[in-house]
Amino acid sequence: MADGAGSLVNNSRRRAAVRRRDLAEQRDVNRQLQCAILPARDTAVPINGMRIAVRYEGADRNLDVGGDWYASEPLPGGGLLLAVGDVVGHGLAATAMMVRLRHATAGLAVAGHAPGEILTALNRLLGQQGDGAAATAVVAAYEPDTHRLTWARAGHVPILVAARSGVRPLWHPAGAMLGLLPENHYAHATRVMASEEVLLMYTDGFVEAPGTSVDEGVRVLAERAQRALSKVDTVADRSRILAECLHRRNRNDDACLLAAEPMG
Repeated sequence: MADGAGSLVNNSRRRAAVRRRDLAEQRDVNRQLQCAILPARDTAVPINGMRIAVRYEGADRNLDVGGDWYASEPLPGGGLLLAVGDVVGHGLAATAMMVRLRHATAGLAVAGHAPGEILTALNRLLGQQGDGAAATAVVAAYEPDTHRLTWARAGHVPILVAARSGVRPLWHPAGAMLGLLPENHYAHATRVMASEEVLLMYTDGFVEAPGTSVDEGVRVLAERAQRALSKVDTVADRSRILAECLHRRNRNDDACLLAAEPMG
């Protein structure tokens, strides 16, 4: 009996060791996938006139990426693409669609399409899928020479403009979720960014929580950003500070936040 019990214990230990090894290998694969699809930003990175910081948190413990995505890509002529999106759903299916939308957004922007035109094309892309896929997104283009920001929204939570003097949402032209109305067209709006302002683009994981409304969540996020900026003595690296101190409200949802501040 003793030999039999010892054999059972040894088998159990071997199985546990195999599980630990498999989990470690899976985590390594997930980290590589995360870096390939959505590179982590441990600090603020200067890109074409803006300093960019990102915070990303996946809902699936076994997969570090999901349906939320961001893009901050340099454009021909010195401009900058800024975008955040959220594919409905979780897991690998949402990740696959996220990758398609992210690459399509960057490609359309590099080809010279304005934010409203990009969302119109993404909406048509999802509509042609025929599988009921849907997503939300905000897309913006920044011109460092003029500090002009042009943006459009498709069913997404509002962009926030944060400064020590206050945090407020940007006005957005009307725009339905992507994939719902295949022939829908999206308009864009334009404003000049002040040097002391920080742009906050994020997904609903930062503002949604059980028992509260999205509007309440946006208000709470704005208050947290305001408190963080009130403690900053320098105008440098505010994007990194906001990305570090702002956290998602819903731990069961993917969450992504992009903070961007003009340089100079």
